Amino acid sequence: MTGKYSMAIVGASGYAGQVLHALLMHHPCISPHVLTAREPDDAALSAASAHDVVALATPSEVARGWTEALLRRGQRVIDLSDAHRLDPRAHYGLPELCGPPGPNAPLVANPGCYPTATLLVLRPLLEAQLVHPESIAVVGASGASGAGKGLRADLHFCELHDNTFPYKVGEHRHIPEIEHVLGAPVSFVTQLLPVARGMLVTAFVRPRSSPRALLEGLRAAYEAHPWVSVLPEPGPGLGIRHVVGTHQALLAVGPEARSGLVPVFSSIDNLMRGAASQAVHNLNLWLGLPPGLGLPPPLSAVPQGVPGMSRMLP
Repeated sequence: MTGKYSMAIVGASGYAGQVLHALLMHHPCISPHVLTAREPDDAALSAASAHDVVALATPSEVARGWTEALLRRGQRVIDLSDAHRLDPRAHYGLPELCGPPGPNAPLVANPGCYPTATLLVLRPLLEAQLVHPESIAVVGASGASGAGKGLRADLHFCELHDNTFPYKVGEHRHIPEIEHVLGAPVSFVTQLLPVARGMLVTAFVRPRSSPRALLEGLRAAYEAHPWVSVLPEPGPGLGIRHVVGTHQALLAVGPEARSGLVPVFSSIDNLMRGAASQAVHNLNLWLGLPPGLGLPPPLSAVPQGVPGMSRMLP
């Protein structure tokens, strides 16, 4: 190992912050330290400056204040909120698509869960010119933890249990992020699932070639990336139970419909690959550590069939 690092976490009481802290408790080279201060006053900034990196797992408006104050002090920051994902100062932290942060980068913007799932399956297809960039439609379904801990009537147990429904149609806050990184406009609809965590994204694209070419394009794009698995076909292997508690992303390509559209799929754990484990992956690359350090190992085989009950979670 190349040394020990210390990381402060602001916002460790939220869902993503809790999972990040749990992962780092087992990391052999990064020690987590929880900062309980909500605002970046002098005492809080002095405490943060004692660490190699500061992780912000807070709402975006809180993250903005912390980031500006920390960067003025020369502190390295990884932000799990959406405050800086369009910021030109920030490295967009989706390792398979954007590479590692530079060692002297001041700021890493950890992608959101919906953008992660959507971009992993769509951007390689667009970059390889396998699909047309117009008329892309995305439907995403996520567990309720993706909405955070804030109190909302539609997140009450009696509202969500045995139920599912769309929300923020046409105004979801992740749309600008997805379109910016994808380089194409999307029609984007999300819905809540009556589960705690896990996410399945279905995107409809117009292919320039056959669905087989799309499948081979995804396989080629992720051949060297063990935490992205391309399934031979869509089905129960995409089930969110296969990914909950892991850093894995599962992708698949469906057959061409009579309308000429092809469905492509992506499933992840919104709190892991969509937040905390992705932050650990970025931290490892940023600090020059092995990329998988402190992460659950990649799947040894492509999942098949209906998944069993979820494993113990970080």
